[in-house]
Amino acid sequence: MVPVRATFEKRRRAKYISHLDLMRCMQRAFRRAGVPIWFTEGFNPHAYLMFPLALSLGYESGCECMDFRIDGDMSMEEAMTRLNSVLPPDLQILAVAAPVRKHTDIAFADYAVRLDCADAATSAEALRAAWEQFHAQPEILVEKKTKRGTAQVDVKAQAQVTDVQTAEQALVLKLRMPAGTSVNVNPGLLTDAFLAWLPEHAPAVRTGMMHAERLAILCEDGTPFA
Repeated sequence: MVPVRATFEKRRRAKYISHLDLMRCMQRAFRRAGVPIWFTEGFNPHAYLMFPLALSLGYESGCECMDFRIDGDMSMEEAMTRLNSVLPPDLQILAVAAPVRKHTDIAFADYAVRLDCADAATSAEALRAAWEQFHAQPEILVEKKTKRGTAQVDVKAQAQVTDVQTAEQALVLKLRMPAGTSVNVNPGLLTDAFLAWLPEHAPAVRTGMMHAERLAILCEDGTPFA
């Protein structure tokens, strides 16, 4: 039995596949590809597939991870080739290797979020100025769902804004968010708070589409999770 950690991308239309549907898609891909995956033991055996950090719906990524075990005479590379031949083009495995770190080692995730201006009446510079005013607040309180219900958290204290840039008719934010088993903060909490803040504090600034991408999954020391 060979443990495998596959790094895969989730792009374009595939970003609208929920995490539950992603698991179903991968299970079917293993069956169609004829990859001998290991099944759990016990009363209700099922194919062992583990995704260390679920990706939010609507987010793209090129650094997603999936753990499985090959239960037979097949190399990792052949398993990757077979799986890619049956997976959709927007959902492809990029690399396979033996796992090095445990999923409990995940501490952060890096994201890029692009907020488009709604029209020519809103400039990228005006959108950036509004963001800087919003982020200058001493705290940004939001409601976050927890296992026990909801709790009010200061998302500014939890999110690291590592870069702010303007592009053509857009604002581009680079964010580092807590991730993993102990604390997991969705970057959407911060961007949603900004969009809710705009109408009252900067009504002339109007946003259009938002594009979000996960750039990296990181351990506590800042090294990539692998």
